[in-house]
Amino acid sequence: MTSRVSKYEEQADKLAKAVDIAEQTIKESTNFNADLVKPMLDFVKQIKHNALNPEPKFKKIVSLKYLESDFFTFWNESNGPDVDKFWKRVFESKLGYVKKDAIQDVLRRKKIKNIHEFDFITDNIVVYAQTGQLSQEQVIDLNKYIGEFEKRKSGK
Repeated sequence: MTSRVSKYEEQADKLAKAVDIAEQTIKESTNFNADLVKPMLDFVKQIKHNALNPEPKFKKIVSLKYLESDFFTFWNESNGPDVDKFWKRVFESKLGYVKKDAIQDVLRRKKIKNIHEFDFITDNIVVYAQTGQLSQEQVIDLNKYIGEFEKRKSGK
């Protein structure tokens, strides 16, 4: 008799493996702020637990997508040798996850599609502009997309 693994369980297992990679990367790091190591490890362990042991009402792919979004936010929005090491290990593990660049995605799409992108862009646009990661034209475009998103969300 063969056991059938559900799509949810398959995806939850992939996320758990990514969490294991994150945990290993955090523990090996000499770069992480010492005050953040324990909270980060607690956070990733909670993500893994919630993915592998969901309440029945949350055993849905859409719920798993929220966990993935919460988990990958740090790894997508951060830079440095540990982040690079994490993404290299994820790639080598053939988990199918790739680092996302929300700002470049929005610039290509010419639209902010959700509150996560909106928050990331509004939190980072000034720093990206000041550090030369965005041109003045890109800043203008992003400010336009921010305004359009706010209009859509306010219903005006």
